[in-house]
Amino acid sequence: METPSEWAKRFNREKTGAEAGSPNPEAETVDSPSPLAEFPTEAFPCPACGQLLGASCRVCVACGHTIDPAQIVRPQGAVAIAPPAQASETKPVPVRYPWRIFFAVLVISFLLAQVFIELWGLEKAQLAMGGVQTLAGIWVFFDALSQRIPCPWRWGLGSMLLPVIIFPWYLARRRVPQSACPFVEREVGPIIRFLFFALAAFFLLSAIFYVLHGPAPK
Repeated sequence: METPSEWAKRFNREKTGAEAGSPNPEAETVDSPSPLAEFPTEAFPCPACGQLLGASCRVCVACGHTIDPAQIVRPQGAVAIAPPAQASETKPVPVRYPWRIFFAVLVISFLLAQVFIELWGLEKAQLAMGGVQTLAGIWVFFDALSQRIPCPWRWGLGSMLLPVIIFPWYLARRRVPQSACPFVEREVGPIIRFLFFALAAFFLLSAIFYVLHGPAPK
């Protein structure tokens, strides 16, 4: 039989061995990674020091902390930003008839005609005004080409045949090249197109005949 002293020594040895062999729950919690969490597939910051680490890193190279995937602060999913709604394409406002320019051109034409009549008489004044209309139509045609305004032929012939009406409209039209003037620039049928060019040809032939043969005898 064991004596009390021997029994006490054996009890102390068994107790010491049990304490030495039992796992430390705090060490397991701190040092060993949690088996439930997974490491991210992209770079992540160290939970201890914040050092950016690669996806394959398991121990921080800066502080030596064992990485626990459960402690990794994962970036929240980027909030999908809806693209800004495209502004609805507004159609250009048609060019309205410029009545102020119309009255200005009307007054200037009247004063110019009076000057020509005082200088050269009525017949030569009519010829001079026809020359001014022709020059205005030529200028409108080439200016419309340079400004890339649609239908330069219509603007030029219109300013030549109806200078008081079309010429002021073109002066307002050239200020806003992005706008439109449906009255002049819209598509027309072949009949209207033929009548338009026939009228222009008649005007040109009449002007040439007047220059070559002079006014009709009274």
